[in-house]
Amino acid sequence: MYYTRLREATYVTTQGEEPSQPREPAPALASIESLAFFAADHVVKDEASGKLHVLGGFFNLLRFQVYPALLPTLGIGASLYVPWHAYHEDHHFAITMLDEDRQPLPFRIEGGFRVGADLLLGHGDPSVVNIGGTVPNVLFQRPGRYRLWLTVDEQPLDGWGLQLLQLPTGLPSTAAPGTPQK
Repeated sequence: MYYTRLREATYVTTQGEEPSQPREPAPALASIESLAFFAADHVVKDEASGKLHVLGGFFNLLRFQVYPALLPTLGIGASLYVPWHAYHEDHHFAITMLDEDRQPLPFRIEGGFRVGADLLLGHGDPSVVNIGGTVPNVLFQRPGRYRLWLTVDEQPLDGWGLQLLQLPTGLPSTAAPGTPQK
């Protein structure tokens, strides 16, 4: 018997058989899941509505002519699915960054949240918790591949890759936005 996951449904098949009947996986009742995790130029959370306001979101490629390179702002956003069974508990999140050798960098964002049932939700309904903010002056020592990691309650939930390139001088400004032409 084989289990194939396609578009959030699990299909059960035997060898040589095509997936036919979807069956929802049985998630852990209290497992928090990541709905979205991304990098942006700026991310601000509206505390009144819980919405994330994103500017320049979902990039994965940065270009600099000189290293070490200073990124003036790095916004990070996450949207978490919190099932009803995880309500009324303190939860801890951390966002860290690793370099391409999987070595941790001196970059760590931590915080906590607690979800209570909204009066407008039905019994057993899940909630969405958004986390977001902007980190100023992030220093990258060298070009390469970097990875942001999101953990909740010490469980890795999601990652976002960033590739940093070093450009030769004299390229047109469209190849390196914000770089003056000579």
